[in-house]
Amino acid sequence: MKPINIEFRNPYSVKPPGTSCYILSHPSEENGVVELSVFQEHRYAFFYWLKWTKELKTVKPPCLISLDWHQDLCSPSELECKELAGLDQTNDGEVAAFCWARMAGNNDGHILSAAYLNLIGNIYVHCRQDFFGDWEDEELIDMYGNQHRILKFKTYEELEIHLLSTTETNVYFDIDLDFFALEDAYHNFKKGNYLTNREIKEMLSFERPLTKWIFDRLCGFTIATEPEHTGGLVQSNKLLSLINSIYFDPSLGVWGCKWKHKSEGLKAE
Repeated sequence: MKPINIEFRNPYSVKPPGTSCYILSHPSEENGVVELSVFQEHRYAFFYWLKWTKELKTVKPPCLISLDWHQDLCSPSELECKELAGLDQTNDGEVAAFCWARMAGNNDGHILSAAYLNLIGNIYVHCRQDFFGDWEDEELIDMYGNQHRILKFKTYEELEIHLLSTTETNVYFDIDLDFFALEDAYHNFKKGNYLTNREIKEMLSFERPLTKWIFDRLCGFTIATEPEHTGGLVQSNKLLSLINSIYFDPSLGVWGCKWKHKSEGLKAE
């Protein structure tokens, strides 16, 4: 890999371009904090999974739960594996530049690249894309010899039933906003062909058993807005605003922002 010759003012405090990261209290009843990152290009999730896993210093990295229209499960090529193995994981600037310039621009390789470096554990993807009929479970052996299970789910109910029966203890929650489109909005955009606001709220509600299960184990939360796959920038922002109204009070990015369920609990007292 040819070096990316960018001189950063502080290479150990760099974020990928156009990303935002927020520090929040943990959504469970436990003390501590958790970070949420929002970005357009889904591959930038790799940067945050790497950052958070380094900070956690756990023996086993968190599993990944991803809601996405696409499967995003392309395996890194032999060349990409060599580049990943040579990545200086201590240098934020190098990692950010790598995500921007070296990872697949169609944003389909970040998940298994992260698994290859053992930045995430098992992978659970609820998606709509029928990738040539490929719904079979798979596994990936990372560069250290660890096994990562890759499971794909056609319905949220199947995902919920399965995860509630697992022994996973740490979770990265990942949402690509194009997941809420009922068809490929990039190639076949039809106005209004999305899950309804009510359906989205019922799916993501704090009252949902899977939501509580995820947030009790949450180690990081990533949201990819991907406007070109959600029907445009306005539609993408509407979906982000809806998630914001479900989870945050007064609003993500506002000083003093709290998880809505915790804020409502405080008001009730």
